[in-house]
Amino acid sequence: MKKKGFAIVILLALVTAGISTSLFLYLDPFGDGTTTTTTTTEPTTEERLWFQMPDIFTVSTTVTQMFADFDPYSEDIEISSPDYSVMQDLSNVYVHSAFPSLTNEQKMFLEQNGFVVVPQNTYEQIYGILKSHYWPSIPNFVTSDAVLHAFHVLYDMSLRVVESLSFWDLLGNLTESMLNSSYTQYKEAPEGRWKDAALRNVAYFSVALRLLNNESIIPAEVVADVLQVLSLIEEHTGFSSSWFMHQMEDFSQYVPRGHYTRTDELKRYFNAMMWYGRVTLRLIPSGSLPTDESGRNETAQAVLLTLALDNPVSSLSENVTGVEVWDALYEPICFYVGAADDLTPSEYRGVLTEVYGPDPSLESLDNDTALDQLVTRLVEIRLPQILSGWLEPDGSLNQTMGLRFMGQRFVPDSFILSQLVYPHVGTIGNPRTMPSGLDVMTALGSDRAWEYLDDQKDFLNYVAQMESLWEYVENVTAEDWTQNLYWVWLYSLLPLLVNPGDGFPLFMQSDAWVDKQLMTALASWTELRHDTILYAKQSYGDLVSVPTTPLGYVEPVPRLYGRLASLCDMMNRGLNARGLIPEAITIRLHYLEDFLLDLRSISIKELSGQDLSSLDLNIIQSSGRLVEFISDLSHDFPELITDADKKMALVADVHTDPNTASVLEEAVGNPLFIYVVVSVNGQLVLTRGGTFSYYEFSQPMGNRLTDETWQDMLEIGSEPSMPTWTSSFIAVGVEEPVVLFEICTIALNSRAHED
Repeated sequence: MKKKGFAIVILLALVTAGISTSLFLYLDPFGDGTTTTTTTTEPTTEERLWFQMPDIFTVSTTVTQMFADFDPYSEDIEISSPDYSVMQDLSNVYVHSAFPSLTNEQKMFLEQNGFVVVPQNTYEQIYGILKSHYWPSIPNFVTSDAVLHAFHVLYDMSLRVVESLSFWDLLGNLTESMLNSSYTQYKEAPEGRWKDAALRNVAYFSVALRLLNNESIIPAEVVADVLQVLSLIEEHTGFSSSWFMHQMEDFSQYVPRGHYTRTDELKRYFNAMMWYGRVTLRLIPSGSLPTDESGRNETAQAVLLTLALDNPVSSLSENVTGVEVWDALYEPICFYVGAADDLTPSEYRGVLTEVYGPDPSLESLDNDTALDQLVTRLVEIRLPQILSGWLEPDGSLNQTMGLRFMGQRFVPDSFILSQLVYPHVGTIGNPRTMPSGLDVMTALGSDRAWEYLDDQKDFLNYVAQMESLWEYVENVTAEDWTQNLYWVWLYSLLPLLVNPGDGFPLFMQSDAWVDKQLMTALASWTELRHDTILYAKQSYGDLVSVPTTPLGYVEPVPRLYGRLASLCDMMNRGLNARGLIPEAITIRLHYLEDFLLDLRSISIKELSGQDLSSLDLNIIQSSGRLVEFISDLSHDFPELITDADKKMALVADVHTDPNTASVLEEAVGNPLFIYVVVSVNGQLVLTRGGTFSYYEFSQPMGNRLTDETWQDMLEIGSEPSMPTWTSSFIAVGVEEPVVLFEICTIALNSRAHED
């Protein structure tokens, strides 16, 4: 898949706060005196808030290829770490006396694999574990989990800030403008197909406006239709075609989740953008040409919508068109997630000009021959790659082709999931309807995940489909992987999916460590899907003595740290150059980038058998405080952060199976302890850190989980079990500490020491 260039049009505000407020919400713009609210008093500043614009508003037509380029670090690393073994009862390992007594099972894991993961109920964040080690000088083990989670926090918060301070205003003003323009088209269009299409567009934009502000004024002609849709959205129980477009839509999707539960504004933004991202104005609902009447009618809507974007958004400036505001929303989301999987208004505009001319009148549009010619040309542009809604048995993606006003984005993991369910895999009698996160990791190169999918390989075409996906991933170039932040995040996880091999430390040599890294990759992927749940197109199925300097260790995955550092730099430059993120996030991205480069340097030393300096060890020991600073944004954005953000537990649904009316939930729980025996400057030391916990389970589609609900489940212990394959490295049976470790032998000098 080749990277698509971006045409960037960034809108900034030059309007005094409180002045650029649309009158549309409070007056009657339709000229017939009919409204749906009796409120006529001038709104207060607080009531106007969602329509206020930033302080500087100018229009730039600069075209660039990318918000920012990905600048990679060298990945040529010599692997030659010290060779060691762990003796029975850890007799050659220094164990800090503050550690609790380990169970026999945990000791066995350490002796065999060099590490063990242990559940705990004290800490809700990984940095809490690392930070607790600072004063008693407990040897820290800094995991890739810690920095991956820290990046998730910054990615998620930066997106939250952009949505609240920029996208919210842009979307509200654009929606108002599109409704005004659509209503004008309705009044002026000739009777028949085009007048009916304009009225459906009025209803379409009225739904979005009511989702943003449920007291907004809408035309009387569409009130009943709009209220019917709003009722379906409020009930969010599943599929229904009982609304004005008569399409089968999954209204269970309109449950604000991810970070969109944090404020009422974000909840409203979520539902309005979900509406714009899912409803399709289809070209050929029948699946083939010639165009049927439904295709003509919906394409007429798309034509009118595209033309309406040429009008100025007068609530902002008479010099700013809807196209420019649309671009100001669309392009930053491309940088975060990717390009739309469905056709966009800009693609329609090019073909529309070819068929009808540059500025067609409403009367000239009323020509079925030209309309069919338009459809014929549009279906040749590109098909959507991901099925994200209802499709009748034996249907095809052709039937879903069309325009989405702000379509959800193509992401490779959704494509992978979509290719591994029926009708691609299985038969009518034995369909594979629910995929797994292991599918994604296998396609991305995890041999271990492929082993755990043995029970799926009997499904017809499953192996063949996976082999095709391997070929697809193999052909993804470095340029493809670095096209936007979403893809680079996935690219950063790839080193976790490769078996380390010879030369790596003892604890990385076992299958158990490969399993642990698989869990880390799955959990970080879950955080990625959580952060982008609104924009990523979701797949659907068809039917020694204590040293003066504290000891510690970094999980040696320098390729991951290097890629993640480049990702921080790419994100910072791309968003900062356009004033889209505040200084608090910019500073933390710089700190995280520097920290990642320190971890990269330290882990390269570890892998090449070099001693760690006092500075290296101090960086490791202070890591908890630094990661806390990077991750804790509560003082900077109190209005956007709730109690749910104080915990790392989160959940995201990633696939919908309409056959069983269920969704696939991917979840991260509370952090786990990880104990690792490492060699630090010639000494064997027991270190401790924090790692992800990961869950995968199905849930009724009418009850898609939010972070808050999932955290409640964890609180009362009603969460499902973690995957069975995690038993290779997790020692669940935790005994209460009886005595502290008293005497430990140091491999360097074989002397006994007491803490």
